[in-house]
Amino acid sequence: MPATPYISPAAFAAHPTYLDMDDLRSGSAQEADQTAELANLLLMASQWADNEIDQPFGAHVRTQRCRARIDRSGILRLHPDRTPVIAVASVGYGLTPTALTTVSGTGAWVEDDRNILLPLDAGSASWSGSLQFGRPASGDVFVQATYTAGYVTTTLASPAVAGAMSLTVSDPTGIVPGGSYRIWEPGSEETVTVADSWTPPAATVPPAAAAVTLAAPALSAHAAGHDFSGLPADVRLAVVNYAVSLLMRPDTASEDAYPDTPLASGTRRNDPRRDGSGLVAEAARILSSYGRVR
Repeated sequence: MPATPYISPAAFAAHPTYLDMDDLRSGSAQEADQTAELANLLLMASQWADNEIDQPFGAHVRTQRCRARIDRSGILRLHPDRTPVIAVASVGYGLTPTALTTVSGTGAWVEDDRNILLPLDAGSASWSGSLQFGRPASGDVFVQATYTAGYVTTTLASPAVAGAMSLTVSDPTGIVPGGSYRIWEPGSEETVTVADSWTPPAATVPPAAAAVTLAAPALSAHAAGHDFSGLPADVRLAVVNYAVSLLMRPDTASEDAYPDTPLASGTRRNDPRRDGSGLVAEAARILSSYGRVR
């Protein structure tokens, strides 16, 4: 499950949904309680989006264990099960899963964000498999690859003034030097570019906040908690659409959108009544192009 919603409560509230969000948590008049309940709902919508494509949208570190093929040119070709691939940390390969030669992923070539190609140079590392000279011959090998995949979906951990040359984010996973990311703060939206000289910190569990150096000063002041995101805008719209459909509940039992069926997105999508099913169908249509390719 995503650690934080892909859409912040503030960004959702600013979206032209025309919905009343003042009474999401019954029995409380506190604004903080209403915001917390909206965050819960947005977290559910974010999880739904992940389920639709059968993989997380948010940037994450993945260790994949599988078998891959070395072609006649000595290139290890791995089809990762999470995409898009942002960076490759390491790749281990061998004729048995208990004796792998591990090399740095810095020499890997990520093809179309969906395939990892690693030229196996005989001088790059000692071979820990069966006795032979240089790398293994072409054929299948066991592989353990660690890489970062997905889209940056974090928030600002600290406020920043206009003209700031660095921004502190809650989770730097997936942020790369030279990458451009959007700050979705209502009224102060802008796209910032990370400096080429910035070095991504090592991944930690749980993620630790980190300062990200910018290539140019921030145009506006920003408050903490707003989205710092590389998530495509249409995916954000899909999450918003599904969240809106969750808020469009019937007034009476006779208008129940889920009669005698388990609560599921398919129920809403196929229900002809005006209960938000069209929003779910549109959200699913948007996400269909991001589906996991096995």
